[in-house]
Amino acid sequence: MKSPFISICIPAYRAERYLPATLESVRAQSFTDWELIVTEDGSRDSTEDIVREFARTVEQPVRYDRHAHNLGLPATRNTGIAAARGEWIALLDSDDVWTTAHLETAATFTTDASIEFIHSGSVLFDSDSGRELEVRAPTPQMIGDFPCSLFNGIYTIQPSSVVMRRRLWEDVGGFDPTFRYVEDREMWIRCARTGARFIYTGLNTCLYRRHASALSRHGVAMALASARVYEKNLDWEAVPRRLRETRAADAWLAAGRIALRSDPASARSFFSRSLRHRALKPAVCAYWLAAAVMNFTRVKAA
Repeated sequence: MKSPFISICIPAYRAERYLPATLESVRAQSFTDWELIVTEDGSRDSTEDIVREFARTVEQPVRYDRHAHNLGLPATRNTGIAAARGEWIALLDSDDVWTTAHLETAATFTTDASIEFIHSGSVLFDSDSGRELEVRAPTPQMIGDFPCSLFNGIYTIQPSSVVMRRRLWEDVGGFDPTFRYVEDREMWIRCARTGARFIYTGLNTCLYRRHASALSRHGVAMALASARVYEKNLDWEAVPRRLRETRAADAWLAAGRIALRSDPASARSFFSRSLRHRALKPAVCAYWLAAAVMNFTRVKAA
């Protein structure tokens, strides 16, 4: 059997609400040489039925797999990609959608053997109202300042906008399962560190669904993961040392500020790590002292 050119990999967890719209956007693609792989991460809803019904209505190969237990998003992405037969991998989350020309636009860049990572711009919309919130696409200045702009966090790439060579995924070892949050940025940085050529299609063909409560529920964990990304890449010489140290310091400071009221002991540790990268900065010292006092008061009262 001839292998498809692009393998679309969808990780799914309790995905039944939005998955039908996601699959309809796959069906509507003007580029048709694809296969679809949906990997359910230990949940049990109607996801499997939705995927199997979709498979009956398209000519392209559709595969459904399921983890017996929840392993997290990075591991689920890796499972899907490992099963893929295509030379190119298109990432798509189970609640996002593509415009009709998404794959076709990306495919026009695949003839250049030097390109390994293709992405579109993304339109973020509110999950409840459907209202457009913002557009995330790199400016010419961001592209010219790559990879510093990627490291700095201003060049943002939504996972569902990405079409990448499977070979690149293999070369970097896939997504890191130890990152439950910001696993995408961590992965993009590892890809960039190999020297892989990134290309922006110039079109906003990815529609990213934003859920209102997501950030507030996971603020500390996300801030901590972001700090870990910067810490992990302090040796990246393609980025000026001062920028590396500054971003690491700011990330640990942000994690500490978020954790301060609920967990002052951890917050003090985060502030200490910030000070390692920006010694004796007055504001961070003040936060460290506040965390120490709060933790002492809490321990004394216990």
